[in-house]
Amino acid sequence: MSRWRIRRRYALTAASGLTAVVAVVALTRPAATTTATAADPVSVRPVAAAAAMPAFRLPFPCGQTWRGNSSASSAHTGYEIDFNRGSTPEADNGDTVVAAAAGKVIRSTRHVNESGFGNHVVIQHSGGYTTWYAHLKYRSVSVGQQVAAGQKIGAVGRTTRPSNSGMSSHLHYEVRLNGAYPPVAAYFGGRRFGYPQQTLTACAAPAAPSKVAEICGSGYKKIDEATLKKNGVTYGKVYLGYKDGTNCVITVKPKGARTAMAATLQVQGGTTRSDKGNFTYYAGPVKAAASGKCVKWGGTIGPASYTSPFEHCG
Repeated sequence: MSRWRIRRRYALTAASGLTAVVAVVALTRPAATTTATAADPVSVRPVAAAAAMPAFRLPFPCGQTWRGNSSASSAHTGYEIDFNRGSTPEADNGDTVVAAAAGKVIRSTRHVNESGFGNHVVIQHSGGYTTWYAHLKYRSVSVGQQVAAGQKIGAVGRTTRPSNSGMSSHLHYEVRLNGAYPPVAAYFGGRRFGYPQQTLTACAAPAAPSKVAEICGSGYKKIDEATLKKNGVTYGKVYLGYKDGTNCVITVKPKGARTAMAATLQVQGGTTRSDKGNFTYYAGPVKAAASGKCVKWGGTIGPASYTSPFEHCG
């Protein structure tokens, strides 16, 4: 297993243009982490089926923005995340780490050689889930302690085994189910982490769904739009969405009084589909399968209208 030193890791980060430094960690996993033994009191008893995952939050104080990376370390198996936010290798050293959800501390110790985790904390949550926080500079909680979501449990550090002393400071974070390794995918604020890397702000409200996803349905993405304007007055927009070979057209205006509106869609070689009427917010959705074909789409709000040529073929 390869091991990266600080200067090598930082050079790679600088070359990539990232503002945050992603640490690379070489860890050896203890074989005993999947069964309950005297040497590994952290493991939990299996349950019949996975219960609902707790509402995990980012393990940092509200308002802080951190960059997570699951692919920078040769030791990772896919779902571990290394967090950094500073522009130098040691910029995050000493930054506060908080509990991702309420639970009970079942490990607060320092491994010098066993796992390479150095100072680390493990918290047991409902449903058989545990969260792991590794390489801490220091620990602020003890075994058996009940913690609340957002409560400080330690600080970002670089503690590990002596042979990996060149590692830079970062938080190594995992979510495990029923004590088993490898970890499961992490969620923050109800949304799956955007593996292999994503930048998130702690406690930030989830982004509102786009109008296309809100009206056409989950998974639809906007591929085009047109502003409906007449004599210098903007009335709204018409959007073209797409998902798995199906197009969707919606015409949207600010919510208010009922207005004559329409949304239209025609697959080349087929008839025009439309939704017309007096609406307070939107017309549509109008959907049609169009895999491998061109579409003509458009919309109307009051006196303003738009109709595309046949386009977005394929």
